[in-house]
Amino acid sequence: MCGIFGYIGNDNAICRVISGLEKLEYRGYDSAGLAYVKQGEIKTIKSIGKVENLKISSCAISSKISIAHTRWATHGSATEKNCHPHTSENFAIVHNGIIENFEDLKRKLNYEFYSETDTEVVAKLLEEKYRECRKKFKVEDAVLHTIKETQDCLKGSWAIALICKLDPKKIYVFKNKSPIVVGIGKNESCVSSDINAIESDEFNFYNLEDGNIAVVKQDDVKFYDKNLNPAKLERIRQVQNKYFEDENFSHKMIKEINEIPFSIHQTAKIFDSDEFITLSKRFKKFKEITIIGCGTAYHAGLYGKYILEKYVGKKVDVVLASEYRYKTKIKSENELVIAISQSGETADTLAGVILAKESGATTVAITNVSSSSITRECNFTLLTNAGPERAVAATKSYVCQIYVLYLLACKIINKTPQRDLDRITEKFLKAFNGRFFEKYYSKQKFFFIGRLCDSSTAFEGALKLKEIAYVHSEGYPAGELKHGTLSLVDEKSLVVAILTQNIIKEKTLNAVHEVLARGADVILITQFHDIDFSGDIITLPNVCQEIAPLVSVIPLQLFSYHYAIAKGLNPDMPRHLAKSVTVE
Repeated sequence: MCGIFGYIGNDNAICRVISGLEKLEYRGYDSAGLAYVKQGEIKTIKSIGKVENLKISSCAISSKISIAHTRWATHGSATEKNCHPHTSENFAIVHNGIIENFEDLKRKLNYEFYSETDTEVVAKLLEEKYRECRKKFKVEDAVLHTIKETQDCLKGSWAIALICKLDPKKIYVFKNKSPIVVGIGKNESCVSSDINAIESDEFNFYNLEDGNIAVVKQDDVKFYDKNLNPAKLERIRQVQNKYFEDENFSHKMIKEINEIPFSIHQTAKIFDSDEFITLSKRFKKFKEITIIGCGTAYHAGLYGKYILEKYVGKKVDVVLASEYRYKTKIKSENELVIAISQSGETADTLAGVILAKESGATTVAITNVSSSSITRECNFTLLTNAGPERAVAATKSYVCQIYVLYLLACKIINKTPQRDLDRITEKFLKAFNGRFFEKYYSKQKFFFIGRLCDSSTAFEGALKLKEIAYVHSEGYPAGELKHGTLSLVDEKSLVVAILTQNIIKEKTLNAVHEVLARGADVILITQFHDIDFSGDIITLPNVCQEIAPLVSVIPLQLFSYHYAIAKGLNPDMPRHLAKSVTVE
């Protein structure tokens, strides 16, 4: 993984694919490369580091067809040899996903391999199959049969785009469990792992389903199923959300934090949607409710457990999607599984949804992408409408996920939700001054604590600091400190205490006093004005306590951002991390 972009048309394809890769940079990567056909031969250009390096290397080249890729190292380190595209005599391919049986295939193939990757095995396997198919069929049919036979040999997940030097006016695409979209315009076509990288209102867009093969020409596309029967795919609509595109922000992460108010405003519209109303009416019939997600989405699920149990009075389990897909599944009638994923492509979460459906559960997606794989699998889709999120670390999408869960709980019990949260968060962001953050950057240990729904905020605050500033931090329910973790707390520690729930005010303050007594510094985040505390307090606006986590997480996001900047790091693209985790 991480990003695929291909172009065929009248423009210079080299410039277009580089532009496409730049729009995919938010996913994170450590190398980039492209392939093109020139005078009947396949040429490649690869570079370690940023797409800008690739641009410099290819600025004088012109072609009408090209495929390109940004790579995070999985099989093999970040070197030019391991960088995509990978080639054989007749093919160049780019690949997202993981070929699980690549070592077995490698042993069976009589080729010399130049890289450590699983992807090169696919290129050589295609070549092996093509040798036989080209004897029986004309070029396009030979490539199609080659792809069919190759797919039959592969295990794992893949989205693959390829070009063939004997058929230089087509890009072939095939996939399994990894997303890819085709865009067809006037005298030009694109393929990409993210629809938002293809910026044109004049394109017709199509999501490939597992097993589909696409033959993409300059102004046309043909689709086939895995048995090479013609397939008809439904057009999808690309929603262009410009948000603060013209504003001057130093990084995408801070831009997206400042988009929180507008994202909340957009998300609020879901409350009266048909999907929302239908789901809320059916909610009483569900005897079991499970929420699944990974990372930040899992933390949103913990909030969902709190709000649904409090408002609706039903027991809710929250399970990491990476565990859910492997745990013993007990079949249950009338079970609801809510899957949370910003991209709608998270591999573990998608696999969990498929497993839940097989067991007879009703499935609900909470996602930010209307055309994603999870939305196509689930019975219901609740869109967060947060707008494009380019920074790797989730900010506005997390806020909108917990807002959707709050709105859903309100709808189920016919409660009027708090509606002015967009105005409140906008005012808070404009007034917030976090200059005092810098005096804590020298700390060596960071702990985030809270109780009830504040504990999910603590988990998320700790995760942000790990992601963006590369600092070891831990989030804990405040009552758990004394069960082991308190032994780590000393004068080298910063404890961030989140306190928004009146029922546990005194209990959380007890934990604050305990860490102060052991020499730790404390930042207290609260909306309560009657607390006697001499340290730094971040005073939150007064909101309904049940939705306070929507506001209390914002200063934690800002703390991580400013700490990363102080360390000279790029908060948009943290090392080793990808925005959309499409492999296990």
